[in-house]
Parts: sequence; structure tokens; C-alpha cells
Amino acid sequence: MSNAQIIPAQNTQLTQQAQLDELLAPWAQALALRVSAQELAENSSKSYQRGARRFLDFCLAQDLNPRAPDSVREWKAALLTEYKPATVHAWLAGVKALFAWLSETGIISHNPAEHIKGAKRKGTNKRHARESLTDSEMRRLLALPDESAQGKRDAAILALMSYAALRQVEGYRADLADLKTQSGRLVLEVQGKGRQEKDEIVVIMGDAEQALRDWISARGSDEGALFVSLSNRSRGERLCLRAIRGIVKKYYSLAGIVGNKTTHSLRHTAITKAISAGVPIQKVKGLARHSSIETTMIYFHELDRLEDPAEAYISY
Repeated sequence: MSNAQIIPAQNTQLTQQAQLDELLAPWAQALALRVSAQELAENSSKSYQRGARRFLDFCLAQDLNPRAPDSVREWKAALLTEYKPATVHAWLAGVKALFAWLSETGIISHNPAEHIKGAKRKGTNKRHARESLTDSEMRRLLALPDESAQGKRDAAILALMSYAALRQVEGYRADLADLKTQSGRLVLEVQGKGRQEKDEIVVIMGDAEQALRDWISARGSDEGALFVSLSNRSRGERLCLRAIRGIVKKYYSLAGIVGNKTTHSLRHTAITKAISAGVPIQKVKGLARHSSIETTMIYFHELDRLEDPAEAYISY
């Protein structure tokens, strides 16, 4: 398909649905090539396409010219009234990627999204929105799973999140073959957030190791996903992200845990607990598998603000 076939020279307003579809198809092929070349994660490719599709549908419904920067701003402003900034930022990244490709390939003469700023969560560089769990909440939570195969699986998931700061997406992507022994310790090779390969490790020790080995004993040694479904309908299949979140939510409810606490709160708690124990920042960064030390510093600033506040030193 040539550029001329994608956008007829006489048409400067991309408002026909057929024309929009013609734009997305070759772009999707270009994204697929980037995924194959390990330049882009598959999940990012899907997110980009969702964002671009939403934007183009919005322009069609509102009779806007998609090539006008203000059309991108109008769409962004409309999204911010309904969705969280992080979601808007992800979809906007798709629009930026689409127009960058159209510009680079010469299909359009300029990139209308080039100078549009991403949506940022208020206070991202100051504090986390999610709460940590207290020690008593953690003890109640980790004591709940029973000795059934399902209970052992759930206990392993909770333990890896609570002791090794495992992300739910890392647990979802993990395979049995990713478990290795390095320097005498059990480790799990993981593909973390925004990563394209399983090039980071989670060190598994103590109660987390015991819970994981109990689950593997019940799971068996068959190749495949580390955490699998045990239901009759999908037995043996990889647990999806929704199922992992559902497991954590179920045990929160059973433990009587309330407040702004999500699946990510277990990871948040593990990182915060390490800092409270005096672990140096570089080691905490390794535990958290943060790409930037600045991200790890958010946890340090947060904890110090509450444990040793300046207000405690004021007296009259």
C-alpha cells in the first residue's frame, strides 16, 4: 500500500472511517515489526493501537481534523474528565506513536502531537496513592490460605508479592522454567514493567521460598506457566491478571483489610518494609527493580516524612 493510497493528496481532513482504518492497518504492521525486532513490548503495541483508535473515533464523532494539535488537546481534555491521568497518558502515547510514524514515513508533513504534553498524576513525584499494609494485616493475610492445592498456589502468590515485591504482571508472565539457582539462592527470572525480555531477577528466600516450593509440589513439574488455574473450566491454563487481582482481593476481604489497598499494595509494603529495616537505597532499587533511582527515592522520602517529620522537633 503506497502513501498515496493511504491519504489521497486532495483530502486533508481524515474524517472518513474507511480512511482512518487504512491508516491504522499499515501502522499496526509497523508496530508488529518493532515487536519482532524487540524494540517494543507487545503489550505496549496493543496499548498504542487502543489509544489511537479512541482518538480517531473521537475525531470522527466530533467532526474534528485529527491532524490539528488542538484536536489532540480536546480529546485529552475530554478523557481527563472520565479517566485517571495514568490511563490518559497511556492512550496519548499511542496517538503520539501513530503521528510520529506517519511523519517519519512522509505520509503527513508534520506531527500534530509532537508538542502535546502527557497527562501526569498529581503528586507522582511526591507520594504514592496506595497504602501499605500494617504488620498485623500482613500476618492475618498470609495466614489465611489453607493446605489445598489452591491454597498453596494462593499462598505462593501472596508471599512472592509480600516478601519479594513481585509485580502482578511478573507473576502472570512467569513460567516454571524461569526458576533458577544462582549463588546458592532460588531466583525467578522476570519480565518486568516495560521490559521486553526476562532480564531481571527476584530473589526468593525464607517464607516466600517455602510457600513457593509447597505450591510447586502441588502443581507438578509440567512445563508452562508458574501460576495456573485450578478450575474445571480452565485447569492448567495460565492465570490471567484479572484472576491474580481477584485472589488478592478475596484474601483482603477475608482478612478484614480495608482502605485504599490494591494488589500493588503488597509490593509497596515489601519495599517500604525494606527501607524501614535500613536497607541501602541501591539494594532497595534492586528489590523493586526500578529503572530509575529517582523512583526508589519516592519511597524513602515518603517514609522519612512520616517516621521522622520536622514537626516533631518544633516546641515552644
